[in-house]
Amino acid sequence: MSSTMQDLVLCVLMVAVVIQAAVVAEGPDDIGGPSGCCDWPSCYDERVGLCLDTCLSTWTQCPRSLFLMTCYSKYMSPFGELPLQCFPDAAPHLEVAEELGLTGTPQKIREELHKFNGKSCHVKTGICRPTAS
Repeated sequence: MSSTMQDLVLCVLMVAVVIQAAVVAEGPDDIGGPSGCCDWPSCYDERVGLCLDTCLSTWTQCPRSLFLMTCYSKYMSPFGELPLQCFPDAAPHLEVAEELGLTGTPQKIREELHKFNGKSCHVKTGICRPTAS
């Protein structure tokens, strides 16, 4: 790599670090509240074994060489953990969760909702089917 190219790459990296430091220094209080699920990055949903695209609210296969934080991490974004409404399987059942008085982490509430709905999810594929009564 030429010296000019190395200098350019170094300059771009330094700018990225400065921008990241400025964003982190602001803190969640200075940023305001989240505007929606797109304020959280894509993550690995261990419950279904797939990657969750928070903006599109869909699960996809995870790229092999990419490390993604678990969807249940408290450090997902400056706004904290990913809220329940960003999970495609839980969003339609938010009212039911409130009516049942379910509280706790998104992971715990999703597990309770799945018990209530009588669904069995395959560990490897993430496909959920009703359990036989």
